[in-house]
Amino acid sequence: MEDLLKKSDQEILEIAHQLREAYKLKRTLRYDTARDFSVHSESVAEHVFALILLARFFLKVEPACASLDPEKVYRILFFHDFPEIKYGDAVTYHKTKEHEEREKEAAKEIFASLPMPLAQEGLQSWQEYEEHTSPEARFAYALDKTEPLFEIFDPVNERSMKRLKVTFDMHVSNKYPVAKDYPVLMRFIKVLSEDMNRRGVFWEK
Repeated sequence: MEDLLKKSDQEILEIAHQLREAYKLKRTLRYDTARDFSVHSESVAEHVFALILLARFFLKVEPACASLDPEKVYRILFFHDFPEIKYGDAVTYHKTKEHEEREKEAAKEIFASLPMPLAQEGLQSWQEYEEHTSPEARFAYALDKTEPLFEIFDPVNERSMKRLKVTFDMHVSNKYPVAKDYPVLMRFIKVLSEDMNRRGVFWEK
């Protein structure tokens, strides 16, 4: 596999744009319906799709992932946001202890409502993700914090950074710490984040 750590910043940006080609599937609607694509919107399910896409890429190019079980990573990513079915998604930078406690209660309810074996498998996967009890869960967590960077790497979507008053420091604060053990993932985070910062994407106090 080609060493992405030797790629120039411009080459990393080009690969990021190539990855975003698959993101277009999130804007391919069914049942002859329409959506206003001039405004940034994304469902949690679309986020999970993007995570699976990025996992398929980074599991193959990230040396730190060589010993991971891909199926386990996919399973954790698939179930990790199911509790949001009840209360919806809270923007990362605005989450409180109350949100976290509410999500724990929602997890019990949502997974209990699923048929077996999904109920048990889902709850176990969610708990593994939340508690970071395996290498796969820790990678899934790092990828989950990274994926929004690819989501906003778009002329329309990047407007959300100023709308939500997200500064550059806020943006990287939950990415750099969790990606420190994944050099390829970190390379993409730094290159894309710095490119956005140069272009004035982030909110400034």
